[in-house]
Amino acid sequence: MARLYFATFWTILFTGSIRKWIAPGVSALYLLQDVPIAIAYFYALWKGMLDRGYLLLGIALLSAIVLLQGLAQVIFSGLDPFVALVGFHNYLFYLPMLVVFPLSLTEKYRRNFIWWNLIFSIPMCLLAVAQALSPKSAFVNQSTGGDAFGVPGADIARVSGTFNFVGFYSVWVGMAVALCMGEWLLPKARRVIKSQWLLILCTLTVNLCHLVSASRSSIMMALIAVLGAMVGAIVLGSNRAILAIGSIFVLLPVAAAATWLISPTEVNVVVDRFAGEGNTKGLVERVEDSLIGFAITPEFSMIGAGIGMGVDAAHVGNADTYNFTYQLSEQDTVRNVMELGTPVGLLYVLTRIVFVYGMIFLSIRLVRSGSSPHVLPLSFVMLGQTYQDLTRAATMTASQVMVGYAFILGVYYYPDAKTSLGFEADDSLTRSA
Repeated sequence: MARLYFATFWTILFTGSIRKWIAPGVSALYLLQDVPIAIAYFYALWKGMLDRGYLLLGIALLSAIVLLQGLAQVIFSGLDPFVALVGFHNYLFYLPMLVVFPLSLTEKYRRNFIWWNLIFSIPMCLLAVAQALSPKSAFVNQSTGGDAFGVPGADIARVSGTFNFVGFYSVWVGMAVALCMGEWLLPKARRVIKSQWLLILCTLTVNLCHLVSASRSSIMMALIAVLGAMVGAIVLGSNRAILAIGSIFVLLPVAAAATWLISPTEVNVVVDRFAGEGNTKGLVERVEDSLIGFAITPEFSMIGAGIGMGVDAAHVGNADTYNFTYQLSEQDTVRNVMELGTPVGLLYVLTRIVFVYGMIFLSIRLVRSGSSPHVLPLSFVMLGQTYQDLTRAATMTASQVMVGYAFILGVYYYPDAKTSLGFEADDSLTRSA
Protein backbone atom coordinates (compact mmCIF):
# COMPACT_ATOMS: atom_id res chain seq x y z
CA MET A 1 0.00 0.00 0.00
CA ALA A 2 2.88 2.37 0.73
CA ARG A 3 4.10 1.75 -2.82
CA LEU A 4 0.75 2.93 -4.15
CA TYR A 5 0.91 6.05 -1.95
CA PHE A 6 4.28 6.96 -3.46
CA ALA A 7 3.08 6.01 -6.94
CA THR A 8 0.23 8.47 -6.44
CA PHE A 9 2.64 11.16 -5.25
CA TRP A 10 5.02 10.78 -8.21
CA THR A 11 2.19 10.53 -10.72
CA ILE A 12 0.70 13.78 -9.41
CA LEU A 13 4.08 15.47 -9.77
CA PHE A 14 4.60 14.39 -13.38
CA THR A 15 1.12 14.11 -14.91
CA GLY A 16 1.30 17.80 -15.82
CA SER A 17 4.68 17.29 -17.51
CA ILE A 18 3.27 14.50 -19.65
CA ARG A 19 0.19 16.52 -20.54
CA LYS A 20 2.01 19.71 -21.54
CA TRP A 21 5.28 18.42 -23.02
CA ILE A 22 4.58 14.94 -24.36
CA ALA A 23 0.86 14.58 -25.14
CA PRO A 24 -0.85 17.98 -24.81
CA GLY A 25 -3.84 16.90 -26.90
CA VAL A 26 -4.77 13.84 -24.81
CA SER A 27 -7.35 15.11 -22.29
CA ALA A 28 -7.83 11.68 -20.69
CA LEU A 29 -4.34 11.92 -19.19
CA TYR A 30 -5.70 14.24 -16.53
CA LEU A 31 -6.94 11.04 -14.85
CA LEU A 32 -3.49 9.43 -14.81
CA GLN A 33 -2.99 9.81 -11.06
CA ASP A 34 -6.34 8.07 -10.52
CA VAL A 35 -4.81 4.77 -11.65
CA PRO A 36 -2.67 4.07 -8.53
CA ILE A 37 -5.43 5.49 -6.34
CA ALA A 38 -8.04 3.14 -7.81
CA ILE A 39 -5.64 0.19 -7.47
CA ALA A 40 -5.14 1.15 -3.82
CA TYR A 41 -8.91 1.13 -3.24
CA PHE A 42 -9.31 -2.33 -4.75
CA TYR A 43 -6.31 -3.64 -2.83
CA ALA A 44 -7.63 -2.18 0.44
CA LEU A 45 -11.02 -3.85 -0.09
CA TRP A 46 -9.38 -7.15 -0.98
CA LYS A 47 -7.05 -7.16 2.04
CA GLY A 48 -9.36 -5.31 4.42
CA MET A 49 -6.74 -2.57 4.85
CA LEU A 50 -8.90 0.44 5.69
CA ASP A 51 -9.89 2.29 8.80
CA ARG A 52 -13.42 1.23 9.73
CA GLY A 53 -13.91 4.02 12.26
CA TYR A 54 -15.97 7.21 12.36
CA LEU A 55 -14.05 8.78 9.48
CA LEU A 56 -15.18 6.02 7.10
CA LEU A 57 -18.74 6.35 8.40
CA GLY A 58 -18.69 10.11 7.81
CA ILE A 59 -17.34 9.69 4.27
CA ALA A 60 -20.00 7.06 3.50
CA LEU A 61 -22.88 9.22 4.80
CA LEU A 62 -21.70 12.38 3.01
CA SER A 63 -21.15 10.44 -0.22
CA ALA A 64 -24.64 8.90 -0.04
CA ILE A 65 -26.26 12.32 0.43
CA VAL A 66 -24.30 13.87 -2.44
CA LEU A 67 -25.04 10.90 -4.72
CA LEU A 68 -28.78 11.05 -3.98
CA GLN A 69 -28.83 14.81 -4.62
CA GLY A 70 -26.98 14.34 -7.92
CA LEU A 71 -29.38 11.60 -9.03
CA ALA A 72 -32.32 13.86 -8.17
CA GLN A 73 -30.78 16.59 -10.32
CA VAL A 74 -30.43 14.17 -13.25
CA ILE A 75 -34.02 12.91 -12.90
CA PHE A 76 -35.89 16.10 -12.02
CA SER A 77 -33.72 18.89 -13.44
CA GLY A 78 -32.44 17.22 -16.58
CA LEU A 79 -28.79 17.42 -15.55
CA ASP A 80 -26.55 15.79 -18.17
CA PRO A 81 -25.52 12.37 -16.75
CA PHE A 82 -21.93 12.88 -17.95
CA VAL A 83 -21.71 16.22 -16.12
CA ALA A 84 -23.08 14.51 -12.99
CA LEU A 85 -20.57 11.66 -13.35
CA VAL A 86 -17.65 14.10 -13.52
CA GLY A 87 -19.11 15.96 -10.54
CA PHE A 88 -19.37 12.73 -8.50
CA HIS A 89 -15.75 11.98 -9.38
CA ASN A 90 -14.45 15.39 -8.33
CA TYR A 91 -16.48 15.58 -5.14
CA LEU A 92 -16.13 12.02 -3.90
CA PHE A 93 -13.43 9.91 -5.60
CA TYR A 94 -10.48 11.15 -3.52
CA LEU A 95 -12.15 11.01 -0.09
CA PRO A 96 -11.39 7.30 0.58
CA MET A 97 -7.68 8.12 0.42
CA LEU A 98 -8.19 9.26 4.03
CA VAL A 99 -9.04 5.76 5.22
CA VAL A 100 -6.80 3.74 2.91
CA PHE A 101 -3.32 5.28 2.74
CA PRO A 102 -2.70 6.32 6.40
CA LEU A 103 -2.67 2.71 7.61
CA SER A 104 0.51 2.07 5.61
CA LEU A 105 2.39 5.27 6.48
CA THR A 106 4.74 4.20 9.23
CA GLU A 107 7.49 6.56 10.34
CA LYS A 108 9.93 5.10 7.80
CA TYR A 109 7.67 5.92 4.88
CA ARG A 110 6.86 9.38 6.20
CA ARG A 111 10.56 10.11 6.43
CA ASN A 112 10.96 8.93 2.83
CA PHE A 113 8.13 11.26 1.82
CA ILE A 114 9.81 14.23 3.53
CA TRP A 115 13.20 13.38 2.01
CA TRP A 116 11.95 13.13 -1.57
CA ASN A 117 9.82 16.28 -1.37
CA LEU A 118 12.73 18.40 -0.12
CA ILE A 119 15.34 16.91 -2.45
CA PHE A 120 12.93 17.30 -5.36
CA SER A 121 12.73 21.03 -4.57
CA ILE A 122 16.27 21.43 -5.97
CA PRO A 123 15.54 20.39 -9.58
CA MET A 124 12.07 21.95 -9.31
CA CYS A 125 13.73 25.25 -8.37
CA LEU A 126 16.02 25.07 -11.41
CA LEU A 127 13.00 24.43 -13.63
CA ALA A 128 11.06 27.27 -11.99
CA VAL A 129 13.94 29.70 -12.56
CA ALA A 130 14.19 28.61 -16.22
CA GLN A 131 10.46 29.21 -16.64
CA ALA A 132 10.65 32.60 -14.95
CA LEU A 133 13.46 33.71 -17.28
CA SER A 134 11.83 32.39 -20.46
CA PRO A 135 9.09 34.01 -22.54
CA LYS A 136 5.55 32.68 -22.32
CA SER A 137 5.88 31.06 -25.73
CA ALA A 138 9.01 29.06 -24.79
CA PHE A 139 8.80 25.27 -24.74
CA VAL A 140 9.65 25.18 -21.03
CA ASN A 141 6.54 27.32 -20.36
CA GLN A 142 4.19 25.33 -22.55
CA SER A 143 0.81 24.44 -21.05
CA THR A 144 -1.83 21.97 -22.23
CA GLY A 145 -3.54 24.89 -23.96
CA GLY A 146 -0.41 26.28 -25.64
CA ASP A 147 1.58 29.18 -24.20
CA ALA A 148 1.91 29.64 -20.45
CA PHE A 149 -0.60 31.56 -18.39
CA GLY A 150 0.70 35.10 -18.03
CA VAL A 151 0.34 37.82 -15.44
CA PRO A 152 -2.16 40.59 -16.27
CA GLY A 153 -0.31 43.69 -17.44
CA ALA A 154 3.08 41.99 -17.80
CA ASP A 155 4.66 39.81 -20.45
CA ILE A 156 5.93 37.12 -18.09
CA ALA A 157 4.81 33.56 -17.42
CA ARG A 158 3.35 32.28 -14.21
CA VAL A 159 5.66 29.45 -13.16
CA SER A 160 4.05 26.01 -12.97
CA GLY A 161 7.07 23.70 -12.56
CA THR A 162 6.30 20.13 -13.60
CA PHE A 163 2.57 20.85 -13.32
CA ASN A 164 0.40 22.14 -16.15
CA PHE A 165 -1.20 24.94 -14.14
CA VAL A 166 0.11 27.31 -11.48
CA GLY A 167 -2.74 26.50 -9.05
CA PHE A 168 -1.62 22.86 -8.88
CA TYR A 169 2.01 23.92 -8.47
CA SER A 170 1.10 26.17 -5.53
CA VAL A 171 -0.33 23.20 -3.58
CA TRP A 172 2.93 21.30 -3.92
CA VAL A 173 4.95 24.41 -3.00
CA GLY A 174 2.89 24.88 0.16
CA MET A 175 3.34 21.24 1.16
CA ALA A 176 7.08 21.30 0.46
CA VAL A 177 7.58 24.48 2.50
CA ALA A 178 5.53 22.93 5.33
CA LEU A 179 7.69 19.80 5.38
CA CYS A 180 10.83 21.95 5.29
CA MET A 181 9.58 23.99 8.26
CA GLY A 182 8.87 20.74 10.10
CA GLU A 183 12.51 19.76 9.69
CA TRP A 184 13.63 23.00 11.33
CA LEU A 185 11.27 22.34 14.26
CA LEU A 186 13.06 19.06 15.01
CA PRO A 187 16.38 18.70 16.83
CA LYS A 188 19.17 17.72 14.45
CA ALA A 189 19.31 14.11 15.69
CA ARG A 190 15.69 13.48 14.62
CA ARG A 191 15.73 15.24 11.26
CA VAL A 192 15.38 13.38 7.99
CA ILE A 193 18.00 15.62 6.40
CA LYS A 194 20.98 15.37 8.72
CA SER A 195 23.28 17.76 6.87
CA GLN A 196 22.71 21.34 8.02
CA TRP A 197 23.99 22.71 4.72
CA LEU A 198 21.75 20.46 2.66
CA LEU A 199 18.74 21.54 4.72
CA ILE A 200 19.70 25.20 4.21
CA LEU A 201 19.99 24.55 0.46
CA CYS A 202 16.55 22.89 0.39
CA THR A 203 15.09 25.77 2.40
CA LEU A 204 16.51 28.25 -0.11
CA THR A 205 15.35 26.31 -3.16
CA VAL A 206 11.86 25.56 -1.89
CA ASN A 207 11.36 29.25 -1.15
CA LEU A 208 12.73 30.30 -4.51
CA CYS A 209 10.13 28.00 -6.05
CA HIS A 210 7.34 30.31 -4.88
CA LEU A 211 9.19 33.63 -5.01
CA VAL A 212 9.95 33.32 -8.74
CA SER A 213 6.45 32.06 -9.56
CA ALA A 214 4.73 35.46 -9.98
CA SER A 215 1.79 33.69 -8.31
CA ARG A 216 0.05 35.15 -5.28
CA SER A 217 -1.44 31.75 -4.41
CA SER A 218 2.00 30.08 -4.33
CA ILE A 219 3.45 32.79 -2.11
CA MET A 220 0.41 32.80 0.16
CA MET A 221 0.56 29.01 0.59
CA ALA A 222 4.22 29.26 1.56
CA LEU A 223 3.47 32.04 4.07
CA ILE A 224 0.66 29.94 5.56
CA ALA A 225 3.15 27.10 6.01
CA VAL A 226 5.56 29.43 7.83
CA LEU A 227 2.69 30.64 10.03
CA GLY A 228 1.87 27.04 10.88
CA ALA A 229 5.52 26.45 11.76
CA MET A 230 5.49 29.45 14.11
CA VAL A 231 2.44 28.01 15.86
CA GLY A 232 4.26 24.67 16.00
CA ALA A 233 7.29 26.26 17.65
CA ILE A 234 5.02 27.85 20.27
CA VAL A 235 3.19 24.55 20.87
CA LEU A 236 6.54 22.80 21.35
CA GLY A 237 7.56 25.47 23.84
CA SER A 238 11.14 25.07 22.70
CA ASN A 239 13.49 28.04 22.49
CA ARG A 240 15.53 26.11 19.93
CA ALA A 241 12.46 25.60 17.69
CA ILE A 242 11.43 29.25 18.02
CA LEU A 243 14.97 30.35 17.15
CA ALA A 244 15.09 27.93 14.20
CA ILE A 245 11.86 29.25 12.69
CA GLY A 246 13.03 32.79 13.43
CA SER A 247 16.14 32.07 11.38
CA ILE A 248 13.89 31.35 8.40
CA PHE A 249 13.10 35.06 8.35
CA VAL A 250 16.81 35.63 7.78
CA LEU A 251 16.83 33.23 4.84
CA LEU A 252 13.70 34.71 3.24
CA PRO A 253 15.33 38.10 2.45
CA VAL A 254 18.27 36.17 0.99
CA ALA A 255 15.86 34.20 -1.20
CA ALA A 256 14.06 37.44 -2.14
CA ALA A 257 17.39 39.06 -3.10
CA ALA A 258 18.27 36.00 -5.18
CA THR A 259 14.87 36.30 -6.88
CA TRP A 260 15.59 39.95 -7.74
CA LEU A 261 18.98 38.98 -9.21
CA ILE A 262 17.31 36.26 -11.28
CA SER A 263 14.46 38.43 -12.54
CA PRO A 264 13.83 41.99 -11.30
CA THR A 265 10.66 42.04 -13.41
CA GLU A 266 9.23 39.09 -11.47
CA VAL A 267 9.84 40.86 -8.16
CA ASN A 268 8.20 44.07 -9.37
CA VAL A 269 5.20 42.17 -10.69
CA VAL A 270 4.75 40.24 -7.43
CA VAL A 271 5.00 43.42 -5.35
CA ASP A 272 2.44 45.10 -7.60
CA ARG A 273 0.09 42.11 -7.41
CA PHE A 274 0.07 42.33 -3.62
CA ALA A 275 0.35 46.09 -3.06
CA GLY A 276 -0.60 47.68 -6.38
CA GLU A 277 -3.57 49.99 -6.85
CA GLY A 278 -6.76 47.94 -6.55
CA ASN A 279 -4.89 44.66 -6.06
CA THR A 280 -4.81 44.83 -2.25
CA LYS A 281 -8.54 45.50 -2.07
CA GLY A 282 -9.22 42.74 -4.59
CA LEU A 283 -7.12 40.27 -2.58
CA VAL A 284 -8.94 41.14 0.66
CA GLU A 285 -12.32 40.73 -1.04
CA ARG A 286 -11.23 37.38 -2.46
CA VAL A 287 -10.18 36.11 0.98
CA GLU A 288 -13.44 37.31 2.56
CA ASP A 289 -15.46 35.66 -0.20
CA SER A 290 -13.64 32.36 0.27
CA LEU A 291 -14.23 32.44 4.04
CA ILE A 292 -17.91 33.41 4.26
CA GLY A 293 -19.14 33.75 0.67
CA PHE A 294 -20.73 30.28 0.66
CA ALA A 295 -23.17 31.41 3.37
CA ILE A 296 -24.21 34.77 1.89
CA THR A 297 -23.69 34.74 -1.89
CA PRO A 298 -25.75 31.83 -3.33
CA GLU A 299 -29.50 32.29 -3.73
CA PHE A 300 -31.58 29.66 -1.96
CA SER A 301 -32.27 26.56 -4.04
CA MET A 302 -33.36 23.10 -2.98
CA ILE A 303 -32.12 21.33 -6.11
CA GLY A 304 -29.15 23.47 -7.21
CA ALA A 305 -27.59 24.10 -10.61
CA GLY A 306 -26.29 20.54 -10.84
CA ILE A 307 -23.25 18.73 -9.47
CA GLY A 308 -20.31 19.16 -11.82
CA MET A 309 -21.74 22.19 -13.66
CA GLY A 310 -18.76 24.32 -12.62
CA VAL A 311 -16.16 21.64 -13.37
CA ASP A 312 -14.19 22.33 -16.57
CA ALA A 313 -13.73 18.62 -17.35
CA ALA A 314 -17.51 18.11 -17.39
CA HIS A 315 -17.74 20.25 -20.54
CA VAL A 316 -14.91 18.82 -22.64
CA GLY A 317 -15.41 19.71 -26.31
CA ASN A 318 -17.62 22.70 -25.53
CA ALA A 319 -16.31 26.04 -26.82
CA ASP A 320 -17.16 27.59 -23.43
CA THR A 321 -15.49 24.86 -21.37
CA TYR A 322 -13.66 27.31 -19.09
CA ASN A 323 -16.61 29.70 -18.67
CA PHE A 324 -19.02 27.40 -16.84
CA THR A 325 -17.14 27.90 -13.58
CA TYR A 326 -17.45 31.67 -13.77
CA GLN A 327 -21.15 31.50 -14.60
CA LEU A 328 -21.51 30.17 -11.07
CA SER A 329 -18.55 31.30 -8.94
CA GLU A 330 -14.76 31.09 -9.02
CA GLN A 331 -14.80 30.47 -5.27
CA ASP A 332 -14.99 26.73 -4.68
CA THR A 333 -17.18 26.72 -1.58
CA VAL A 334 -19.64 29.22 -3.10
CA ARG A 335 -19.87 27.12 -6.26
CA ASN A 336 -20.38 23.94 -4.19
CA VAL A 337 -23.54 25.43 -2.62
CA MET A 338 -24.76 26.64 -6.03
CA GLU A 339 -24.21 23.22 -7.62
CA LEU A 340 -25.61 21.03 -4.85
CA GLY A 341 -28.44 23.26 -3.71
CA THR A 342 -28.53 25.17 -0.43
CA PRO A 343 -29.27 22.37 2.11
CA VAL A 344 -26.92 19.73 0.68
CA GLY A 345 -24.33 22.31 -0.40
CA LEU A 346 -24.11 23.87 3.05
CA LEU A 347 -23.89 20.40 4.63
CA TYR A 348 -21.02 19.50 2.28
CA VAL A 349 -19.11 22.76 2.82
CA LEU A 350 -19.61 22.83 6.61
CA THR A 351 -18.52 19.19 6.90
CA ARG A 352 -15.41 20.04 4.92
CA ILE A 353 -14.65 23.05 7.14
CA VAL A 354 -15.21 21.13 10.40
CA PHE A 355 -12.88 18.40 9.16
CA VAL A 356 -10.00 20.72 8.23
CA TYR A 357 -10.15 22.61 11.53
CA GLY A 358 -10.39 19.29 13.35
CA MET A 359 -7.18 18.23 11.61
CA ILE A 360 -5.44 21.36 12.89
CA PHE A 361 -6.44 20.51 16.47
CA LEU A 362 -5.35 16.90 15.91
CA SER A 363 -2.00 18.17 14.58
CA ILE A 364 -1.51 20.33 17.68
CA ARG A 365 -2.19 17.27 19.83
CA LEU A 366 0.32 15.20 17.82
CA VAL A 367 3.02 17.87 18.09
CA ARG A 368 2.47 18.23 21.83
CA SER A 369 2.85 14.46 22.19
CA GLY A 370 6.31 14.68 20.63
CA SER A 371 5.47 13.29 17.19
CA SER A 372 6.33 14.76 13.80
CA PRO A 373 6.00 18.57 13.97
CA HIS A 374 5.67 18.62 10.17
CA VAL A 375 1.94 17.96 10.60
CA LEU A 376 1.09 21.41 11.96
CA PRO A 377 2.40 23.58 9.09
CA LEU A 378 1.06 20.92 6.72
CA SER A 379 -2.42 21.15 8.25
CA PHE A 380 -2.33 24.94 7.85
CA VAL A 381 -1.52 24.56 4.14
CA MET A 382 -4.30 22.01 3.68
CA LEU A 383 -6.71 24.43 5.38
CA GLY A 384 -5.70 27.21 2.98
CA GLN A 385 -6.16 24.99 -0.08
CA THR A 386 -9.51 23.66 1.15
CA TYR A 387 -10.91 27.18 1.00
CA GLN A 388 -9.52 27.68 -2.53
CA ASP A 389 -10.23 24.62 -4.67
CA LEU A 390 -11.11 21.01 -3.99
CA THR A 391 -13.72 20.21 -6.64
CA ARG A 392 -13.12 22.26 -9.81
CA ALA A 393 -9.71 20.71 -10.53
CA ALA A 394 -9.88 17.85 -8.03
CA THR A 395 -7.51 15.62 -9.99
CA MET A 396 -4.61 17.88 -9.01
CA THR A 397 -5.93 19.73 -5.94
CA ALA A 398 -8.04 17.27 -3.95
CA SER A 399 -5.57 14.49 -4.72
CA GLN A 400 -2.67 16.50 -3.26
CA VAL A 401 -4.74 17.58 -0.26
CA MET A 402 -5.62 13.96 0.50
CA VAL A 403 -1.96 12.96 0.16
CA GLY A 404 -1.17 15.61 2.77
CA TYR A 405 -3.93 14.55 5.13
CA ALA A 406 -2.93 10.89 4.74
CA PHE A 407 0.53 11.90 6.00
CA ILE A 408 -1.01 13.58 9.07
CA LEU A 409 -3.27 10.62 9.82
CA GLY A 410 -0.26 8.33 9.38
CA VAL A 411 1.37 10.18 12.29
CA TYR A 412 -1.81 9.63 14.29
CA TYR A 413 -1.76 5.86 13.64
CA TYR A 414 2.02 5.48 13.98
CA PRO A 415 3.50 8.12 16.33
CA ASP A 416 7.19 8.90 16.01
CA ALA A 417 9.63 6.79 17.99
CA LYS A 418 11.25 10.09 19.09
CA THR A 419 14.71 8.73 18.36
CA SER A 420 16.74 8.43 15.20
CA LEU A 421 15.79 5.40 13.12
CA GLY A 422 19.17 5.08 11.47
CA PHE A 423 17.37 6.05 8.27
CA GLU A 424 19.46 6.10 5.12
CA ALA A 425 18.50 8.54 2.39
CA ASP A 426 19.06 5.95 -0.33
CA ASP A 427 16.57 3.48 1.16
CA SER A 428 13.96 2.43 -1.36
CA LEU A 429 11.07 4.87 -1.21
CA THR A 430 8.62 2.04 -1.78
CA ARG A 431 9.62 -0.81 0.47
CA SER A 432 6.75 -2.88 1.75
CA ALA A 433 5.51 -2.03 5.21
